[in-house]
Amino acid sequence: MAMQPHNMDPRLPQKIQENVADLGSLARQVLRSSKSNEMLLHAAKSFASQEGTVESSLQTLKKMEILASHLRFQAEAIERNVEVMDNIQDQLSTLQR
Repeated sequence: MAMQPHNMDPRLPQKIQENVADLGSLARQVLRSSKSNEMLLHAAKSFASQEGTVESSLQTLKKMEILASHLRFQAEAIERNVEVMDNIQDQLSTLQR
């Protein structure tokens, strides 16, 4: 049974406008969500690409730790040698008197 124009609900055009506006809002939200997923994917790829850099940095830090340890050992050896030199100089001074 078809509706006749004179029996049409006057709110119908307003409802149609509201539905069109709601569809527009829905479409915008879907687009935003799609962009969010793209951004999340891009962030995940960027994070994954940094793994090699992080591993390399870790290896470099380990090497630096070993070098620092060697430098401390050498500094301690130099300090001991300076003490020995002071003792030798004292002994030489004593012998020369």
